[in-house]
Amino acid sequence: MNMHLDNRYLNVLGQINLDDLHIQQTFDYYQKQYEKNMLAQQFVLTSIRISDELRLHPEPVFCDRTMGSQIPPRRTFEGGAIRGSLQRCGLIRASGHELFRGCVIFPIKDVNGNIISATGYRITSRLRDWDTPIVLWRKPEPDAFIDLGMSKVKEILHDQTYH
Repeated sequence: MNMHLDNRYLNVLGQINLDDLHIQQTFDYYQKQYEKNMLAQQFVLTSIRISDELRLHPEPVFCDRTMGSQIPPRRTFEGGAIRGSLQRCGLIRASGHELFRGCVIFPIKDVNGNIISATGYRITSRLRDWDTPIVLWRKPEPDAFIDLGMSKVKEILHDQTYH
């Protein structure tokens, strides 16, 4: 095979980041839910927890806990890949629950338009003891996955060697 063609293929492949794609799809879904939810829109307009600066945010979104039903089941190849990606990024917990459930969310994008962080405000009037009124999320750095994986490998090796 021609080495020049191999490099072009790898360059294109390197530009495709499925985690970024799944993050964007998640926030696109949340955007549609925000547009349909008058309670979330009213919360942004009237809540004393929302600053005037955030009220002017161009793309507030809303997590109404319905996204999980729109993703294929976790036991399917596609569903497992999507859910695994979102879990790695921290948008879905191991239990399958969405991080921002019940929140109006204000995403922050980098210069390339990729979502890199978000702040969510729960719109409920009654919070459970384990819920926080404000939820912060930051997209993990690519090296963080490598570091986490290596620390797990070291932990496993250490347990096997010394026990």
